[in-house]
Formats: sequence, C-alpha cells, structure tokens
Amino acid sequence: MKTKKTFLLRYLFVVLLIFSSLILMPGISSGMNANNGVSKYNINQSVKYQVDINYTLTHIKNTPQKYYFKVARLNDRQPNSSLTQYTPPVQESELLYNSITGWESIYKGYQDKFNNTYDLFNASLARGEILRLSQRYNVTLNEIDFENINDEDIGTYTPGDEIHDLYMVTEQYYNSNNPGLIALSNSIVNALDNPIEKARDLFNWVVSNIDYEIQDEELGAFIAYNQGIGDCSEYSDLLITLLRIQGIPARKITGFLVTNVANHQPKLGNKYVFDLNFDGVSLTTSYTNEILGHAWVEYYIPSVGWIVSDPTWGNGYFNHIDFLRFNLNIGAWFFLPGSYPAQYLSEFSINPAAVTSDHSAYNYQYTLEITVLNTSFTSSSIPFMSVTIFSIIGLVSVIVLLKRKWSEKKIVYSEN
Repeated sequence: MKTKKTFLLRYLFVVLLIFSSLILMPGISSGMNANNGVSKYNINQSVKYQVDINYTLTHIKNTPQKYYFKVARLNDRQPNSSLTQYTPPVQESELLYNSITGWESIYKGYQDKFNNTYDLFNASLARGEILRLSQRYNVTLNEIDFENINDEDIGTYTPGDEIHDLYMVTEQYYNSNNPGLIALSNSIVNALDNPIEKARDLFNWVVSNIDYEIQDEELGAFIAYNQGIGDCSEYSDLLITLLRIQGIPARKITGFLVTNVANHQPKLGNKYVFDLNFDGVSLTTSYTNEILGHAWVEYYIPSVGWIVSDPTWGNGYFNHIDFLRFNLNIGAWFFLPGSYPAQYLSEFSINPAAVTSDHSAYNYQYTLEITVLNTSFTSSSIPFMSVTIFSIIGLVSVIVLLKRKWSEKKIVYSEN
C-alpha cells in the first residue's frame, strides 16, 4: 500500500508540474541574445504565407511605345540576411520563381543604397503586345516585441557611420532642421532619458496629437504637425523627423497589409486576394478588393538593432510589429528609371508602375494573392490543448484513486 501511495503521489507531482509549465508557456516566445547586432526581441507568433503576384500590361495604340519598370521585391529581412543589417526577423522571405516576359532589356536583382532589391526592365511594345510579370514567394511574418531593454543594453552611436549618413539627414518631408519641429521634439522628451524612452514619448505624442485623414499627396513632417492631420505617411514622417532631431536614426518602411484589422488572426488555408486594374481609354483605375498600402517606422538603437513601431496603428504598436504587414521598401527618395529629367520618389510604388510618355496607350491588370500556409497559433494550439486535457484527466484520476484508497483504509480501521 505504501509503495502504491508513493507512486501515486509522485505521479500527481509530475502531472501538476507539467500542467503548470503548460499554463505558463508563451506561444513561441524566444528571447534573443545579441546576434548580428540585434538583441532583446521576442517572437510571439508567426504566420507563413504564399504570395503570388501577377501583372499584365497590354499596349492598345497603333503607335509603338517605350515602357520602363522598377519592381520591388519582398526582401528577406532578418539578422543573418545578406541584404539587411541589424534587423530582427520581421520577414523571412524566399523567392520561389520570378518570370518576366516581353522585355527588351532587363536587370534582375538590382540593390540600392538602402539594400532594397528591384528588378529593372524596359520594353518597346506595338499594338496588342503584352508584358507580363509573375512572382511567387514563401514569406514568414513574425510578430515581434522589443522589451525589457535596460540602459546597459544600449550601445553607443557612431556619428558619421553609414546608418547616420542614410537615416539622420534632413531632407524634404523629414525637415529635422526646422526650428518649430526642433522645439517640439525637445519639449516632448526628457534630455536625461535613454533613446528608447525618448522614442516612446515621441511615439505617444504623435499618436495623441495627429488625426488620421487620407491625403492625396504626401505632406511631410512639418505640415502634419502644423495641421494636425495625415495618413500613415504623415504619421511616419513626423515620428521619423522628431527621432532624428534627438540623434536617433530612423527610417520609413512601406509595403502592404493583409488586413487593416489589428487583432485579425489568419487561419490555415485563408486566401486574401487584392487587385488593381487600369483602363487607358478612360484613364481610370478600378479594383474589387483594394490593395492596402501602408507605411510605418523603424528606429535604430546600438547593440539592439532596428526597432519597429507603427504610430498610425497607435497604442500597442510601440516597439511591436505583427504578422499582417509585408515589407517592400526601406528609406526614401528612390530613383525612377526612364524619367526625364531624372525623378526621385519619396515613397516607391508597392505595385508595378510603368514609366512612359502616354498613359492612355495601355491597360494593365494587377493581382496580389496571399495564402496562409501555416500559423504558429494553429500548429501549437492543438497539441497544447490535447496535453492540457490529458493532464487534467490524469490529475482527476489520481485524486479519485487516492480518495478511494484513503476511504478503503478508513473502512478497514473502523472494522478493526
């Protein structure tokens, strides 16, 4: 009897230990040590997507015409990527195929100074001729938090290095030499705080003082501050500028969203299909499901890396990013091929856009199809629930057995 009782008590202890550890276990949280200059981040959840991009342009006029294209790729953005530096694993991307037909000349895999990757190509098309682009990616987007960062975790900035040269400059839309913006930035922060504490205060100010309003054209930081309005471009421009004033390198990220519902959880097999169509005769665009272009912010902390924040989405998105946004372009002022005189765009297009002389000479159809291949909360929740249920059953069984044995023992004693 004593041996059985000891065994049951040990079993009860093990079950309780397993059950308590399961309750305390986070989704797939993984605190990271310094790795390629990136540290102090946690991956909470992740979603793996298949991304299919298809674009078709048809020339519809009798007179032939020249077309120029610069198409952004979904780069692999993680600490060990050869294309990015000091970046947490926000986007693990694999290009499965990349087919472009109808071109006259082509340069695949061009990298700019921000390490964005583009395919450059041009075509001379006669009436009825077609240019096609088709890409497929597997992309894992990770939900990442930066937290528990202490003063001793933060390294020292190196003025004059490449990061400062690229992301500390004052320029159009990021006018960090503006006296009004300098006064504003200094009034928001405590000069004795560390850079992350300053970033938090600046983020909170932008979230609280700018009202969301769609703009036809980018306004930039000062107008956003002066008028108190803007969309994701202005939220990002203003936060970037206020950060740069404090000596914190900051940059804009542009891309597209799976959805604009912040708490949305994609499920295995879900499909999200977006489209954009252009009719050259009427010079109008149409869509069934609009592509959700978006902009957000990364700021740089030495020894920690680029920290992602989204002031447009507000509270809950400081030092946090989810699995709902695809990264296409980093930085600002991108060269536009085939433009005369040379043109540079503050925000580069998220979809293929032809540079040409007569926009009434063509039609195009663009589709973006995103399919959920796997999710951490789908794959991990089933085993977790199963083990939890069996643990509860085992715990109840042990209690019943022990109670029965104790009852039998009492009966024996009473009979004696």
